[in-house]
Amino acid sequence: MTGDLHRWHVLATLSILALSALSALLGLFRPGHYNDAPGLVESYQMQDLAILVVGIPVLAVGLWYAMRGSPRGRVVWLGGLAYATYLWGSVAIQITFNELFLVYVALFGLSLFTLIGGFVTTDAEAIRNSVEDRIRPSRYSGFLVLIGVGLAALWLSDIVPALLSGTTPRIVEEAGPQAMASHVLDLGVVVPSIFLAAAWLYQRRTWGFVFAGVVLVLGATLGASIASMTLVLGRGDAVTVSPVAAFFSYLPVLVAAVLAVTYVFSMKRERQPSTNEGDRQSA
Repeated sequence: MTGDLHRWHVLATLSILALSALSALLGLFRPGHYNDAPGLVESYQMQDLAILVVGIPVLAVGLWYAMRGSPRGRVVWLGGLAYATYLWGSVAIQITFNELFLVYVALFGLSLFTLIGGFVTTDAEAIRNSVEDRIRPSRYSGFLVLIGVGLAALWLSDIVPALLSGTTPRIVEEAGPQAMASHVLDLGVVVPSIFLAAAWLYQRRTWGFVFAGVVLVLGATLGASIASMTLVLGRGDAVTVSPVAAFFSYLPVLVAAVLAVTYVFSMKRERQPSTNEGDRQSA
């Protein structure tokens, strides 16, 4: 087994799914829900659509199979929770205050603590046994480094020129200081997590096989939101999207999406016995 899901894991995930659907539907269909510039509102609505079409199904499918002890389901469930943690943390900070602010905060807290609870109850050895002989860890490790470098380059291309010239990043001038939330989360948490997963996977550490799958699912799920929002912003006048920024927006998420699918489908579908269970079976 990959680790049992506790009842609170299931209830918390179901709450995340329900509140996420409520928030996304209100964002799409409630007039005046977002109090931002029209171009930004359109990008937020594209994100809401991505939540409904990609984010919620990924988390729901992951939960369904994780409840049945599937290694694939466990990794997808954790990746879906990582996506929800990132997304709702960003939303709570970036979007101009509205009636759903406390819902955004609740979604962020539920997602974060359920993700932590999911990790500490995961049998990493069972995940490793399900995938180690079916992939080339060095190849996936190299691609993870590529994704991390691409994501870092995306945000550093905004920050470094501004620091060197003593000016404010253009995105702050156009969208306000809250626009830097993604820079903080990506450079402070996501990029280091990707590099850590790459290093541990290359060294064939047990938890490297878990983290690699989770960050790939996270990247693939975020890909829908990032790609759609970048496309909308690039067509409008609210925020300037340079060709370099567009390139480094699409490349990492495209690579992550392909790798996530191949990684997850490389895993054995059957329940994997834990180390303790294996010892008992041998005895």
